[in-house]
Amino acid sequence: MPPIRSSPSWLSILILAASLPAVAQLSGPQSDPLARIRKAAKTDVQACSVTGETLCEQVAPKIIANAQGDSPLAENLRRLALIRSGRKAETQAEVVSWGVAAFHDAGISVHTEKYASVEGAPPDQENVVAEISGREKPEEWVLLGAHLDSLTRGSGELNDSCEAAMVIESARDISSTGIRPRRSIRFVLFTGSVPGTPGTWAYVRSHRAGLDSARASIIFGSSCAPVAGYNLGGRHDIESGVREAMKPVESLTAGNFVLETGLATGTDDFLLEGIPALTTIQGKGNRVRESADGEDRLARNNIAELKRNTAIVAVTAFGIAERLQPVGPRLSRAEMETLLKTTGLDERMKKTGLWPLWESGQRGRFP
Repeated sequence: MPPIRSSPSWLSILILAASLPAVAQLSGPQSDPLARIRKAAKTDVQACSVTGETLCEQVAPKIIANAQGDSPLAENLRRLALIRSGRKAETQAEVVSWGVAAFHDAGISVHTEKYASVEGAPPDQENVVAEISGREKPEEWVLLGAHLDSLTRGSGELNDSCEAAMVIESARDISSTGIRPRRSIRFVLFTGSVPGTPGTWAYVRSHRAGLDSARASIIFGSSCAPVAGYNLGGRHDIESGVREAMKPVESLTAGNFVLETGLATGTDDFLLEGIPALTTIQGKGNRVRESADGEDRLARNNIAELKRNTAIVAVTAFGIAERLQPVGPRLSRAEMETLLKTTGLDERMKKTGLWPLWESGQRGRFP
């Protein structure tokens, strides 16, 4: 009778499987394209604490006090309103000069950066750039900016005039504490027409070599209305870090976050470069208005609202700049592709004509 063959043991099967070539084994699951930012989101490094032990927690009350005290905010806004009202010849050179003078009066180092339009015209436009240098990592930076258009929008609303004035006031309020944050904070007033945002596009193009050192961009996008919080550009991973930076201003009720990605004015260029991008969102309230003859009629409560806005954004910028670890990583081209698709921003870019520029690498993260 033939010998009885016993079934192979489980141990022998496992040994046999281990000896097979790698190509014969099942491949593991595909990696998550956004795994790196999900991991970074779990990093819990506070920028501000509730104990008063961190530098950010000590400086923030001073920033708030500076913002809510006597300041040149209303006067700066009045001067810009006069330039834009038509009582003077309204030119970009005048609004740029206004920005340079206002930063200079605030005691902040300031310069202008000329750039050519996207059509390749001569460099006849300028962004206004000021900076508070970081005490430990000056090469790393957080950007706080707004548009400084020379065009009047109509309906008497000051719109980006408020935002530009609040950027300058934020710089003054932070500088006046006498304490520099861990990283540098750049304050930028972007010129150029709003639809194509050439000022922001020109800025990221000219600074592309140093964008790996950018830790976040914060853009005023709420006009003269109350700031209710931030649009985080679809970056769920940066929410916890931003909330930590905002702890000292929790009582100012600006903790609303919009996580859907949108083409927010002035933010899309930083967003498309993979940089954590925040844009202020509007709350309910009256906007500051100017009279038809150019003389501003800024009510006391309107200026108080702008001071509140300034305190919120200045503390946020300082907190992010002071944080031990970046609030979030810069995304790679592949990670940005995933973000654009998962948020539906790719379809919006196709409708607005931005998609071909993204695909060609002219706008956004390089391939």
